[in-house]
Amino acid sequence: MKLDNALNTLISNRFMRNKTEISLFEEALEVIYKTNDYSIIGKLIDALDDHTEHEEIMWGLIHTIEYLSELSPKEALRLQLNAISYNIEKCRDWIEIIHFRILNNDEYRKLFTEVLKEVNKQVQDIIVSLLNDIKNEDPVKFADKIEEVRIILLN
Repeated sequence: MKLDNALNTLISNRFMRNKTEISLFEEALEVIYKTNDYSIIGKLIDALDDHTEHEEIMWGLIHTIEYLSELSPKEALRLQLNAISYNIEKCRDWIEIIHFRILNNDEYRKLFTEVLKEVNKQVQDIIVSLLNDIKNEDPVKFADKIEEVRIILLN
């Protein structure tokens, strides 16, 4: 399966409503994982959906995004942030999960803040709103980390 076909298969089967869709999703994800191509991360964000039938399988997509991000962390974060504005309505929960994981990693949190300063104002506003929601959901765990991001962003 070629990469473009794998990406299309992943997106079209993201709801995983039956065994066929699950198999197609998993096969496509395996092809994508093996490509070692971080430039497709925005398209992987497109495949996230909060209405999937099988969250445990969707976690494979989260892990693939993280794996590919390691190949070029700064550029991968840029691709993620830019893809969020187009996808926030359909996969807000998954996007929050990605940000929980970024916030909990000191190295990625600092890099995330650098990249956030570089993206356009619309994307920044969406991310700041998302971070505020995360902080309100769990202030004990995230308030200090999010404040660190906000301080650097404002400087």
